[in-house]
Amino acid sequence: MEKQEYMAQLRALLTGRMAPAELERVTAYYEEYFDEAGPQGAQRVAEELGAPAELVQNIMGRNRVQGGPPPVREKRGIGGLWTAVLALCAAPIALPLLAAGLAVVACLAVAALCLVLGVCLAGGACVAVGVYVGVHSFTLLFSGGMSTLMFYSGVGMLTAGIGLLLIAGGVILAGLCCRGIAALIRRSIGGKEVRA
Repeated sequence: MEKQEYMAQLRALLTGRMAPAELERVTAYYEEYFDEAGPQGAQRVAEELGAPAELVQNIMGRNRVQGGPPPVREKRGIGGLWTAVLALCAAPIALPLLAAGLAVVACLAVAALCLVLGVCLAGGACVAVGVYVGVHSFTLLFSGGMSTLMFYSGVGMLTAGIGLLLIAGGVILAGLCCRGIAALIRRSIGGKEVRA
């Protein structure tokens, strides 16, 4: 059976059974299927799909049960070959670009980790120095008096407070870096950004 005859019968059998937009979508799908097979493969495609009446029953049954598109059949022919050829031709360019992108993301992650660790370690050092100065200030009570004790105690508490703020900032910075790197990875692979 020729392509035009098959498609005319299919269109006639589907007309009135589905919405016009759906009818156009379904017929365009099978037109493309015939076009990919070419004029020599039209008979083979017609045999593969079965009689137009059988195909309509299959389409209508699938639409009724699933509410989905017509059955998708594996397309054979030169389309798959072209995809493979293009993939092989693109590999020398795509693979180094992929490796470079992964290296950039890895370097950003290491830099973010170093920044967070540096801030947290600086905070820990400030807390340790603040506690040491605060405790050591009590030994100055007898040699320097109450004003010296108050001064060094205040300096120790201030230093410890700055250290605690640095540690809290490091934790917040770690969360921001993780979210930023995840967004960068999502954007680089083409995914949609999900808002938390």
